[in-house]
Amino acid sequence: QGSGHAGTSGSGMPQMYGPVENRVYVSNLPWDVTWQQLKDHMKSVGGVIYADLFTEGGRSKGCGLVSFKSREEAKRAVIELHDSDLGGRKIIVREDRVDQLEGQAKDCRVYIGNLSWDVTWKDLKDLCRTVGEVKRADVVEDSQGNSRGYGIVEFATAAEAQAAVETLTGQELRGRSIFVREDREVGRPLHSQDAWRGSSSNGYDYGYDYDEGTTKVFVGNLPYTVTWQELKDSMRQVGEVVHVELFTDHGDPKGRSKGCGVVEFTTYGAARRAVQYMHDTMIQGRLMYVREYYEDMNGRGRRF
Repeated sequence: QGSGHAGTSGSGMPQMYGPVENRVYVSNLPWDVTWQQLKDHMKSVGGVIYADLFTEGGRSKGCGLVSFKSREEAKRAVIELHDSDLGGRKIIVREDRVDQLEGQAKDCRVYIGNLSWDVTWKDLKDLCRTVGEVKRADVVEDSQGNSRGYGIVEFATAAEAQAAVETLTGQELRGRSIFVREDREVGRPLHSQDAWRGSSSNGYDYGYDYDEGTTKVFVGNLPYTVTWQELKDSMRQVGEVVHVELFTDHGDPKGRSKGCGVVEFTTYGAARRAVQYMHDTMIQGRLMYVREYYEDMNGRGRRF
C-alpha cells in the first residue's frame, strides 16, 4: 500500500527501500508538505512503495525520496513529474544516486559553478565545510592555469554533498552567486587530455572529456530578452564556446527571439557538461532547458 515518515532514521535522512533504480529524489518541496502529500502526488505515475522526507530538527529540508514498484515507474516520475506543481512550488525530480545496499554513496562530490575567477580551492573548502566534512576542494583550470569558473568538492558522505546542493546554491562567494549540482561524472575513465585539472596540491584530476557524441546543445525556456552574448557567457562556465545561435521569428537575425537556441562547444565533454550541469540553472529568472543537439544529413536539428 505504501508508507512513509519524515526523517525516520533519526538523523534526518530518509529510509531507503527497494533498488536504487526504483527510487527518485525530489527537491524544492514546500516546507509544509508531508510525506503523505508527496506520496499522493507521485502515485499518479505508478505504485509508490515508500515516501520519505529529509528533516533537520524535526523540520522538513524541502526534499525527500520516493520508491516505486518498478524502474519504469521511477523513470516516468522523472519525465512526467519534474517541474510539476506541488503546494505552489515547481518540484525537481531526479533519479536517486545513493545505493544503501552497497553501504556507500555512489557520489559524494558536487559541482560548483559561476565562480569568480579569483576564487581558490581554499575558498571553496571554507564555504563547503559549513555543511559537512570536506575531503577535497578543487578549482578547475585551463592549460594556462587560469580558473574556468567552476570547481569540484568532495564530501565525506553523500548526505553532506546533498546538503551542499540544497543549501549553498544562490550563496554569494567573492561577489558572485554560485550554483551547486551533484557531480555526475564520477568513476568514468579519464580522457588523455583531461580538462578538469584541480588547483590543490595533491595532483588529483576530476572530470572527463569524451571522444564521442555531439559538441552542440539545444537550450530552451530562455527569456526573450536574453542575448547571444549573455547565453555564451553563461555556458562558458562548462567549456569553451565556439558559436551561439538564437532562434528568431522567420529566421530574421533582427527578429524576435523564440526563447531557444543552439550552443556549440569545442569538445564533446563540454557539451555533455552543459547538459549535466546547466540544465535547470537560472538565467534572468528562468530555468534553462538544456539537451544534446544533433543534425541529420540535411542539416536539420534534432534534440534528445
